[in-house]
Amino acid sequence: MSRREGNLGGSDETERGGVDVNLADPVRALVVDDDPETAEVVGKHLRQGLAVDVTVVAEETGRAGLARLEADRFDAVVADYRMSGIDGLELLDRVRELRPRLPFVLFTGRGDEDLASRAISAGVTDYVPKTPGTEAYELLARRLASAVARRRAEHEISDLNSINRTIRKTTQRAVEADGRSGIERAVCRSLAGSDRYLFAWLGRIDGDRVVPAARAGAEAGYLDDITVRTDGSPAGCGPAGRAARTGEPQATKDIREDPDFEPWRTAAVERGYASAASVPLEFDDTRYGLLNVYAEQADAFDDRELDVLEELGTTVAHAIHRATLTDRLEDQYETLFEESPVMATTTSDENGEPVVDSCNRLFLERLGYDRGEVVGRPLADFYTADSVVKLLEQAGYDRARSGEFVEERRTLVADDDERVETLLRAVPRVDETGDVVGTLALYVDISERERLQQENERLDEFTGVVSHDLRNPLTVIKGRAELASEAHDNDEDIDAIVEAAGRMQELVDDLLDLARHGGSVETTEPVELSSLAADCWGLVDTDAATLDPRADLVVAADEPRLRQLFENLFRNAVEHGSTSPPSHAQEDAVEHGSTSLPSQAREDTVEHGSTSPPSHAQEDTGGENASEPSVADAPEDAVEHGSTSPPSQAREDTGSENASESPIGGSSDGLTVTVGGLDDAEGFYVEDDGTGVPPSARGDVFEPGHSTDRDNTGFGLSIVEGVAESHGWTVELTEGTEGGARFEFRGVDAEPL
Repeated sequence: MSRREGNLGGSDETERGGVDVNLADPVRALVVDDDPETAEVVGKHLRQGLAVDVTVVAEETGRAGLARLEADRFDAVVADYRMSGIDGLELLDRVRELRPRLPFVLFTGRGDEDLASRAISAGVTDYVPKTPGTEAYELLARRLASAVARRRAEHEISDLNSINRTIRKTTQRAVEADGRSGIERAVCRSLAGSDRYLFAWLGRIDGDRVVPAARAGAEAGYLDDITVRTDGSPAGCGPAGRAARTGEPQATKDIREDPDFEPWRTAAVERGYASAASVPLEFDDTRYGLLNVYAEQADAFDDRELDVLEELGTTVAHAIHRATLTDRLEDQYETLFEESPVMATTTSDENGEPVVDSCNRLFLERLGYDRGEVVGRPLADFYTADSVVKLLEQAGYDRARSGEFVEERRTLVADDDERVETLLRAVPRVDETGDVVGTLALYVDISERERLQQENERLDEFTGVVSHDLRNPLTVIKGRAELASEAHDNDEDIDAIVEAAGRMQELVDDLLDLARHGGSVETTEPVELSSLAADCWGLVDTDAATLDPRADLVVAADEPRLRQLFENLFRNAVEHGSTSPPSHAQEDAVEHGSTSLPSQAREDTVEHGSTSPPSHAQEDTGGENASEPSVADAPEDAVEHGSTSPPSQAREDTGSENASESPIGGSSDGLTVTVGGLDDAEGFYVEDDGTGVPPSARGDVFEPGHSTDRDNTGFGLSIVEGVAESHGWTVELTEGTEGGARFEFRGVDAEPL
């Protein structure tokens, strides 16, 4: 609803006893009559009949009346017919050229029909004959008031239509514009391009200032000369400053007379601005700025026009809000697209084939191209020949554009000609109208998966060879050797064959464990750690070592694999966790570490290639000091590194009756192995109080085949690491609390008992 309502009615019904005509605004009438009293009487009756201010200006000739009309504004003209110079009809013709729709009443003493007909043809508004008495003047006043009311109503309707046209056009351009800045520019251009406003600008509020963001029209540097503030300072008292503070539309009716416009008055008047208005741009409790417009006529912004501009401000704010959200979503999309963990491209259609519009960082990095080498080129340029056939000849691209594409294999070609195997998922890409303009393609790099699959296939082949083609002959060799050993008692060569065959069988079993149990654990169950550790301890030859199971935990694990882990750790602790002096045993715990004297160690580094003859091996371990701890105390030291001495002789070479029961580094008597929970409750540990492993050697212990004991396959700790990784755990070898070896397992799903 308009802030101002007025009665704009009025008609000829008043002369037949109808209601009086009431006008809301003052009336200015020009009376052209060679009788000076006529103007005075007309003014008197108008003032009596209307409840508004009436101003009557009198001129005695037609030419004087025209000059006055050109210099001033009037709501109506009253003219006599007979005047010197030009008569009333000639004056009417001239007025219609100057002001086509201005009410013109011919008030004359000549009342014949011919004159009336000519006046109507010339476009007279009304014709009132002069008669004696006051009745003619009263009738003239009513007719004049009615004509002014109709004209004002027509003008208001025309003005409203003009406003509506301007607002509709501006709204349409705001909706069609792209982005916030585009909307701001479109609104200003539309308003300044209409016949209502000279100049329009849109400002954004920045603290206590209004910063221009867009402008259009007769500006001529106006915004360079002014600074609009939102505070109560002189630079904040104009319509923009008031609108920013109040959140309501504000107007200056006449810039020349408004003291609040003083800071910018001269600059505004020089550019022809007579009035100005400012409207806040608000939507959903968010203010996006101020819309400011200027008109060349004073009092251009009445309450009705401010209402319409306020509605426009809400529409523009809504458009800016939408654009802001769209920009934000587009930024997020671009970020997601650019940083996507898979290779991605967008394409457009050119002659039925896809051309790359954009691609993300991973696509460029994986294929080794620069962005300029990819964008604008056919997608087929980055496919192998087989994949091009699938793309074009087998209608892969057409299916993607229609939304029927699911998932298919494609091979991309890198800049260095590397083939990159991918899984492709493609969907149609549409524009704002919903038309399909191309595709969005996502490529999952499966090259590594393909390589692993090939390795797994080769591993399966290897497993088959080991489990059948190798183990079966070994079983035969061992069986025949054992029979020969029984037939030929104390034959050292046969004993060596039996021992070697047994070791090879252990090696085969460990290799099969690695091959069969390398995958991740699919299902787990609650396992009591200490109970399982005790069970596994009973299955390992632990000599005189002791288990201390203090891990009161329940872990989620695959029990058979966890058994493998414990059995291998216990066996490793007993074999390498000797309580012998560190000078002997620490090196024994280092895989591939020689236990020979330095001079002999250099020879021992040649795997299985010792050049010491049997007699030499016997001499090395014999002597009166053979029973004392020495570097030769390790069992079958010469055999570990390839000694040619027979096993029976090697056992004798140790010089101790208990040597056959001792692990590497000496007897395991007194060794304690502890299984406990970590302090942070994120896992468990297995440690011994033996000699431990030097820090420099800890990085090698998990390598397959790495061992210091010739009777050990060297795969035990590799299996331990594999079991941990299959559960998603990590394992680390550190120094134990008593100086021995400590294996810590973290990332374990564990709960206390």
